[in-house]
Amino acid sequence: MQLERLVCNACGAPLEVPASAKFVTCGHCSGQLQIRRTESAVYTEILADLAEKTEELSERIDDLAANSELTAIDSNWQMERESLMVRDKHGNRHVPTKGSSIGAGVAATLFGCFWTVMAIRLTSTAPAVGLFSVTKIVLPAFGIIVIALGIYNSMTNFTKAEKYKRAERRYRQQRSEADRS
Repeated sequence: MQLERLVCNACGAPLEVPASAKFVTCGHCSGQLQIRRTESAVYTEILADLAEKTEELSERIDDLAANSELTAIDSNWQMERESLMVRDKHGNRHVPTKGSSIGAGVAATLFGCFWTVMAIRLTSTAPAVGLFSVTKIVLPAFGIIVIALGIYNSMTNFTKAEKYKRAERRYRQQRSEADRS
């Protein structure tokens, strides 16, 4: 049986171990050692150090997994948030609110009503022949279209505002649960 000469990594005492051994206990300090072999060297490592390093690595992996979960939750929320945002008349994106959607609907409806009434009043004295007859229909119809589009846009944004609130609550709950674990 071939023996290898090593040094105890705990106390420095000389050791002789079989070439096939993977573990050894030092006869001087009773340190439990693992025998490490590379292409160019053979050495011992204290098992307690290995256990400590393994525990540290395990904690790091747990931290990375938690961070990865939080990152995924945050990323999903950002994508969902972007899909629920609305654009204002200048093209800026913002979070939809129920109040602004109702306000925009009321404003569009009032403007459409004002337009329709004014168009009817202005065209009522025009003759019903040629281009004037078309104008009597088109101008008031434009006001009615503004009212319809305003109400539709208001309802759409109101629905988005409700979806946004639900999605935000779900995101905060997921984030809270992930933080606790």
